[in-house]
Order: sequence, then structure tokens, then C-alpha cells
Amino acid sequence: MTHFTKRDPHGFTLLELLVAVAVFAVLSAMAYGGLRNVIDNSQQTNVSMQRLQQVQLTMLHISRDFTQLSQRNIRDEYGNPSNNIRAGEDADIIIEFSRGGRRNPAELLRSHIQRVAYKIEDNTLSRLHWPHLDRTQEMQPYESVLLEDVEDASIRFLDNNNEWHDEWPPLSATGQADGNAVALSAIEFTLELQDWGELVRIFAVTS
Repeated sequence: MTHFTKRDPHGFTLLELLVAVAVFAVLSAMAYGGLRNVIDNSQQTNVSMQRLQQVQLTMLHISRDFTQLSQRNIRDEYGNPSNNIRAGEDADIIIEFSRGGRRNPAELLRSHIQRVAYKIEDNTLSRLHWPHLDRTQEMQPYESVLLEDVEDASIRFLDNNNEWHDEWPPLSATGQADGNAVALSAIEFTLELQDWGELVRIFAVTS
């Protein structure tokens, strides 16, 4: 006769439960760390892409403006004649100039030339433009922020004698503006960003 021995049911011991909980905690921590890295990398990628788009859009604005320079002089808010390009006179204003190609989708009775300027203040590069070329003291420019975290910005002008100038019109030996002595051949625009370093663009100027 065969006898079967009945075994008592046996559950997990406390030690086994503690080991299982510890293993689960370690695996959870590893999984969370991996997920956290993925999320951080994704966020950093998004920030980098947004920064890249901002820089590209800024350089596009600059390129469009400088490749459409106009010879149109203006009268400033005091009624004084002002050269089509002014630079090196103001600590904040990098350059002020006239440019063509102003869009007019509504076909309004206005000039296709626009007066624009670039300035840097509090590490922010902004673009200014005026509603009219010859302005009054009450006329204020429209300002749009282009790029933040700008360490510095500078501009140089190359004349037809292959000499660089930090201001335009260049100053003669007597300290008077002498815009008729030389012609402008190119403009070098430099941006120094806190994260990207120096960005340099050179635009040829055609008369």
C-alpha cells in the first residue's frame, strides 16, 4: 500500500519578503534614474533647439537688413541731416541705417525704405525701426527683442581702400565726418554669445 504524506502549506518568510522588497527597490531606482536621464536629455535637446532657432532667426534678420542697405539720408528728431549709416556715436546703439525692401502688403502710400537700428542692452540684442524716415521728437521707434544672453556685439566697416573702421562715416584727421572721401565695401557684424562664443558675418555692400 502506498502512503502519501500531506505537506503543510508554506508561505514566504520575512527574510524572503525583505529580499524581494530590496531587489524591487534597486530595480525601481535604476529604472527611475534611466527615465530621469532620458527626460533631462530630451529637455536639454529642446532648449538647444530653441536656442538654435533664435540664433538662426536673428542672423536672418541681420542678413536681410544689411543686404538691403539704402543710400537714403534722413533728418533726425532735431531736424539735422543724418547719414544713411550711423555707427560709433552711441554706447547702446550698435548701428542705425536705412534699408530698402520694406514690405507693404496693404499697398499703403508709404516709402519702401525703412530706418532701422540694432542695440544691445542688459545682454539683450534688439532691433528698432521707425514708422517714418524723417522723424520728429515725439516719434518713438518700435523695438523687438531678437536674442538674449549676448555677451557683446560689435561692428566694423571696410572701405574701398581695404581699411577697417569702427565708425561710419569714418572720421578724418581733423575729427570731422568725411563720408565722401571713401566708399563702403563691406560690413562685419560680430555677436559674442555666452553659450556659443563669437559669431561673425561679413556683408558685401554694393553701391
